[in-house]
Amino acid sequence: MLNKTTVLFVCLIECVFILTVRNNEVVSQQKEELFKQLFKLRRLEQLEAVKKMRALPEGKQHKMIQTVTKTIFDVILKSREVLESSGFTPGVSDFPESETVRDALSLVLENTALIGEMVLRLPEVVEPVLRSTSEWPVLLTWSLAFVNQTQLLDTSTTKLVYLVGQELNLTNRDPDYVNPYKYAKQKVSVKADPEKEPIKKKKKTEIPRGPRLTLPQSGDL
Repeated sequence: MLNKTTVLFVCLIECVFILTVRNNEVVSQQKEELFKQLFKLRRLEQLEAVKKMRALPEGKQHKMIQTVTKTIFDVILKSREVLESSGFTPGVSDFPESETVRDALSLVLENTALIGEMVLRLPEVVEPVLRSTSEWPVLLTWSLAFVNQTQLLDTSTTKLVYLVGQELNLTNRDPDYVNPYKYAKQKVSVKADPEKEPIKKKKKTEIPRGPRLTLPQSGDL
């Protein structure tokens, strides 16, 4: 039969173990939250970079997209190897403690989001480049599914992943699917079409009405 000292010692060991586990859980949650916040900041930087890419002249833009796309898939492939060798399973495994695995996870998320922004905002240029190498659509299909299962994405990135899959026909398209960025671009192009000649108005016969006050007209906005 155990004496009181032994029982007390066992209880203390159990308490220390429980506190250690809880402390580790808190630290892990804090790291995960910081990871999510940093990812949001990276997304803002990416959006600005893609907007600048859209403003480039056609030749420079195409060359830039080829270079960036190759770099993106090289990074995703290497990061995938690290994640798979570590045994990390998105949506199942705990947030990784290993810095190497966390870095690989971050690189997959960031680069998948970046190529997604490029696909949606520059579809006419990016899609042919993407399909020029047979491995890239396959790797993108994997990365889209992977990041969607991590439960680390914010709402806007989740929507991005959903739209990219449909834009590239990697998933079944909704009957009413439309690329919002492509539609907005077409709308602007139609609005600013310089080839359309203005409709000439018939000159009205002016009837003399005598002198009147003329109000100053405001300038164009």
